[in-house]
Amino acid sequence: MKNNRTKKPLKRLLCTAVITEVMLLMGGCGEGAEGLGDAASYETKKDDLKQAGLGAMALLYDETVWTYDEEQASDASIVFRDRKESVLGISCSKESYYQHPLDMANTAKQIYSTFAGYEETQAPVQVEVQGDNWYEWICSYEEDGDKMISLQRFYAENYYAYTMSYIAKEKDFEAGKNEALKVMNSAVMSVPGNEEAEAKAREFLAGEWDLADAGYLVMNEDGTYAWYMDSSKDESNMHKGTYRGDVENSAVGFAEGDGIYFVLFPEVLYTEGREGQTAAAKYDYLVNLNEQLPDGAYQMINGSTFVLYYMTRQ
Repeated sequence: MKNNRTKKPLKRLLCTAVITEVMLLMGGCGEGAEGLGDAASYETKKDDLKQAGLGAMALLYDETVWTYDEEQASDASIVFRDRKESVLGISCSKESYYQHPLDMANTAKQIYSTFAGYEETQAPVQVEVQGDNWYEWICSYEEDGDKMISLQRFYAENYYAYTMSYIAKEKDFEAGKNEALKVMNSAVMSVPGNEEAEAKAREFLAGEWDLADAGYLVMNEDGTYAWYMDSSKDESNMHKGTYRGDVENSAVGFAEGDGIYFVLFPEVLYTEGREGQTAAAKYDYLVNLNEQLPDGAYQMINGSTFVLYYMTRQ
């Protein structure tokens, strides 16, 4: 890699990304429910059940079991309680980057691990709900001297993230669990797609890219990728999976033509031939299109760590 390559073309993109990251840490929910539709709606009974809506989610609940807690609800969440004060909460957000339910679960783990008595009782497992894939995770912790159990489910589609949580005291958890799962299992999703922009991004991304001392990235037309340690394409040292992208991202400050956003979803990692998993469920990258370097390279930045790469089409 040449040491004299200027980083100025990425200055605005980098600064905006840093500000966005701070806003996410402060706000916790990214852009909240903006663009998701009405936050909560209640419609007529259906087979003795009531329908609740949050953004692009619709679900059913039994009002003889669950009471809507209006004081605890917000534009991006709805909350129910049962007679034992166990809580069933649903939240949604639109984030700056594409989401992955396992990444969401890992964030929840980091938060809960700071609680007294924290213990993971079920690792994230994939469950199918009304034709969509969610990840379910269970942990326990202590609160005001009581052992609490939290069952959470995570769903993600492009920028949209949904979480459902059932939290109860240990002595009440099993009594309310089945009723909570009935509500969770009724969830029907209608998140808007981003196919047109993804297709445009793939037109630019598909091909082989030399990343200098960071390896060799092959991105295929079918949405799969392989990131090798070097241009030899040695499969004993690489990771592979799927990728998606977008040609604009207002959250990090670029319109169509300014840059490309893409995310890698690794499925397997090989290190000296040994199979394993990458440290994260997804990796976000931003490519600056405003100025191509003299040697044909584009500047690419990791949207989370801000590590800078140079990518040259082969």
